Amino acid sequence: MKLGEFTAGWAARLAALLVVAAGPASDARATNLHLAFLSGSKDDHQTGAPPQPSPTAFDGRWIFTSAGCKNTGSLPATIKLGRIIVRGGSGQVSPDGTLHSIGAGGGMTLTAEGHLDLETGSGTFDRSDGCSGTWIAIKRH
Repeated sequence: MKLGEFTAGWAARLAALLVVAAGPASDARATNLHLAFLSGSKDDHQTGAPPQPSPTAFDGRWIFTSAGCKNTGSLPATIKLGRIIVRGGSGQVSPDGTLHSIGAGGGMTLTAEGHLDLETGSGTFDRSDGCSGTWIAIKRH
């Protein structure tokens, strides 16, 4: 079940529970007031998906630090208009923060994926030598 399906169904289940809890002896007008309050206008509800940050939300200077394999460490990068600019590689950050990157150096290649929030991020990487590890990122100010 997706979050949007859960939240959409949640209000209906809560409204049904209030109707059942109110029972037949309750005033129908009071029950309707509760249901009207719960349902609200359609403008009061979000469509299920959180608002997306702008394509430039992640722009700036970042430090990516990796661990789990030999020869890992920290590497500065710049993100501009969702494009990752880093020594020996490149990548993309989508408006929802999903990150995909590739790189090469030291005789091997690397693919990385993960997620950025507005100030931090984390994910995993796989190298062509068979080693896998994790990374974190912090936006510099």
